[in-house]
Amino acid sequence: MKTFRVLSRLLALSLLSCAAPVAAWAHPDIAITARLHFDLQAGRLTAIAESFAFDATHSRRLLDLYDGDADGAFDAGEMAALGRSLAEDLEPLGYFTEMRQDGRALLLPVPAAFHATSEAGIVTVTLGFRLDAPLDVSEGRSVEIVLRDRDYTAAFRLTDATPVILRGGEGACGYRLQDRPDLAYFGGLVVPQAIVLFCR
Repeated sequence: MKTFRVLSRLLALSLLSCAAPVAAWAHPDIAITARLHFDLQAGRLTAIAESFAFDATHSRRLLDLYDGDADGAFDAGEMAALGRSLAEDLEPLGYFTEMRQDGRALLLPVPAAFHATSEAGIVTVTLGFRLDAPLDVSEGRSVEIVLRDRDYTAAFRLTDATPVILRGGEGACGYRLQDRPDLAYFGGLVVPQAIVLFCR
């Protein structure tokens, strides 16, 4: 079942069927709070993990669909089913992740790891990606990552508490958050925030 795509596109379909100006009242159907983890070795990016915490309403949908024993948590089988569904739905969308270096688009590989938790009614999923080849992010070779759903059915924001975690490269690698009005979408109404990762 294409769970995420079916649920998340309901609002988009309704927008297309209405004559009222979209910009006046449209809003995302799903809110996602994100945190990114980067693994670094000697100025090279080797792996990325993305943690997505869904809003309470969508978390409830996911629990209703995948928490078969209704205990408020995902056992191994339930987690595997959720992971398969999300991977199938998100792969064609690039996992909502746009990554660039030197103006060149970089694609994430198939997730190598998946984990899901439910706490206080909020479902958080983590997808881990091991890059096929380490990516040089030494001085002058920064990488920029933007999370966005161009249809604005899912709205992303980085968590206020530690939005980025770096593992490895202590003291030599860092990041900055940068608003990108030039990448505004949904009729220019939504300005994404980029994560710029660099090493010295």
